[in-house]
Amino acid sequence: MAENGTILLVEDDTAIAQFLRRALAAEGRYQLQWENTGTKAKAGLRQRRAQGSDPFLAVFLDLGLPDGDGLDLIPWFRREAPESIVMVLSARGQEADKVEALQRGADDYLTKPFTVGELLARLQAHLRRLGRKSEQGPLRVGDWVLVDDRRCLRLGDREIPLTAKEYQLLRLLLRHAGAVLTHRQILAAIWGPSHAEDNHYVRIYIQRLREKIETDPNAPQYLITELGLGYRLLVPDQSRSQP
Repeated sequence: MAENGTILLVEDDTAIAQFLRRALAAEGRYQLQWENTGTKAKAGLRQRRAQGSDPFLAVFLDLGLPDGDGLDLIPWFRREAPESIVMVLSARGQEADKVEALQRGADDYLTKPFTVGELLARLQAHLRRLGRKSEQGPLRVGDWVLVDDRRCLRLGDREIPLTAKEYQLLRLLLRHAGAVLTHRQILAAIWGPSHAEDNHYVRIYIQRLREKIETDPNAPQYLITELGLGYRLLVPDQSRSQP
């Protein structure tokens, strides 16, 4: 994914929308499509797809929208725009709100007020990590094959689709299969140094991977929690060799 393109802003505050439009125009790399309700945002995405345009690079999503809670839009964007980075921009600063947004599929969460510098730095970090995957090629470990161009995991005749962040996290774990990765190591590699203390990001995405990969997500065989440390991935060949 190139570091340029169109960003969809879903925000009912005109001042914020105009501010971000000016800031992104000054950056010279991004265009902004602004919609002030969830209904219009859905229509805008459908229209863009019908026109054959490139997918939105990212979706910047407010939660307090006039026609509903932005939280309810996150799964819709995850389903309808899986290529796009979904970043919540909200005045809600409680950890519970952040956890809920991440559980529903958001890639990142910024609390208002935020600086344009931080917003763009986080966006560009996500784009760099997505861009690197295309240079690495398919990754095979044991019976598992991670396929870049389809952003999925192949397990025998099963093909498991992944979101951008799920893909990045699984690739990291596969590259270090069998080894323990700490919360801090995972956060630095996937979300960047600014998220060094956001352990809930890792917990949520590990659970999402378990729900896709494990037979019983509550009794994982592959994505193993190492209490007080982090997580370890046992690919099928490795897990069978354990006593």
